[in-house]
Amino acid sequence: MTSAARPGRAAPVLRRALLPAAILAAAGSGAVLLQGVFDPFRQDVPLCPLHALTGLDCPGCGATRAVHALLDGDLLLALQNNALLVLAIPLLVVVFARWTLRRIRGREAQAIEPSRALVIGVVALVAVYTIARNLPWFPFLAPTSLIGA
Repeated sequence: MTSAARPGRAAPVLRRALLPAAILAAAGSGAVLLQGVFDPFRQDVPLCPLHALTGLDCPGCGATRAVHALLDGDLLLALQNNALLVLAIPLLVVVFARWTLRRIRGREAQAIEPSRALVIGVVALVAVYTIARNLPWFPFLAPTSLIGA
């Protein structure tokens, strides 16, 4: 028996790797394009109806500015704009990497079935974060202001 690869074996692996590669290419291209033509620190991004109607910051407020700051390499500014998103990114990278490896190896994607305690914990974390970032005692959790931008 030789250690040479079997003919035709590489084609299915490459085919299974196409979707993750396309997702990474699209995300990377979009990030580079937006980084070059759009600056959310100088332009208003009126995407949040809750903020527009009430003036309160939802858990997603500041996410665009946080991603922009991360792409600029400014971790502290990213954390100030949306700490929850910045802290969730490594988890998302791990989940994407695990999915990619399973896909390339030809294994079925396993549905993630979170426990009830995990779901309650995440919902509670998001609720506490949302409330805290709207209180005057935690100004470091509120996204940067665009007033005077």
